[in-house]
Amino acid sequence: MIILGHNYIKSEPFYFIKKIEDIDNTPSNSLVLFEFVEENLTLCTHCKENGIAFALIADSVKASLFANALEADYLLCDKALAPKVQKLADEYMFDAKVLLYSGEEADLEWASELGIDGIIFEKGIDYGSC
Repeated sequence: MIILGHNYIKSEPFYFIKKIEDIDNTPSNSLVLFEFVEENLTLCTHCKENGIAFALIADSVKASLFANALEADYLLCDKALAPKVQKLADEYMFDAKVLLYSGEEADLEWASELGIDGIIFEKGIDYGSC
């Protein structure tokens, strides 16, 4: 299980961005994170064309399917959506890893029982100036 943003586990944060120019403010070889909305499709294309690892915040099953098709490395989901997306990821062999976004350590056990690929805690995301 992937564990990101927990005090016990050292990990590089995901860098939340809103536009291509924000990538310049992230460390080299970092992973960027943005919301899956139509306006951000250019961000997906830019990341793919430039070999930039990226994660998408998915708020629906449909968004998760598109995010995987757009070659996102990670799909961040809330507690209500994560089990559904993980089932799809297992069934269709997604390349993207499903991460439960959580502020609660107790969710670690819950996610592991449901076979969620991983969990990212609030500290695992750097919101910078966004």
